[in-house]
Amino acid sequence: MSHACRVLIAALMIAVVGHAASAQQRPSDDAMAAARAFVDASGAAAQFEQVMPLMADQMSKAFRSLAPDRTREIDEAMAEVVKRFISRKSELIDEIAAIYADKLSVEDLREITKFYQTGAGRRMVESLPEVTRRAAAVGQTWGQRIGAEIASEMRRELKKRGIDL
Repeated sequence: MSHACRVLIAALMIAVVGHAASAQQRPSDDAMAAARAFVDASGAAAQFEQVMPLMADQMSKAFRSLAPDRTREIDEAMAEVVKRFISRKSELIDEIAAIYADKLSVEDLREITKFYQTGAGRRMVESLPEVTRRAAAVGQTWGQRIGAEIASEMRRELKKRGIDL
C-alpha cells in the first residue's frame, strides 16, 4: 500500500472518529427542547434584546468618534445592520441551550423551567436585569478598589526588595 493511500485512509478514519465523537456530544432533541424552554423562561432570550441596543450604541459611538461629521449616516447604517443581526438571536439561544442540555438532565431542566414559570420565578426574571446591572457596578467598583490596594501593597513589597517604582 502506498504512503499516500495510508495517509488518505488515516485521514478518513480520523474524520469518521471525529464525526462520531461530535455526534455523541450533541444533546438529544428532547434535551434541547427542554433547554430552550428553560432559556426562554429564565429570561436569557429576552436579555439578548436588551443587550443588542446597548452594544449597537457603544459601537455607534466608536464609529462616530472616528467620523464625527458622518453621525447621521453611521446611525442609519448601524440601525440596518442591527436589524439583520437581531434575526440571528436563535443561533445564540441554541448555543446557550446546548450548554445547559449538556450539563443538566432533561428532568432538571423541566423542573427549573417550572420554577421560572411561578410567580417568584417571574419576579426573579423581571428583577434580573437591574440586579445584573447593579451587581456589575458593585463588582467594577470593588475591583478598582482592590486593584488600587494590590498596586499599593506591591509597591511596598517591591520597595522592601530594593525595587522602587
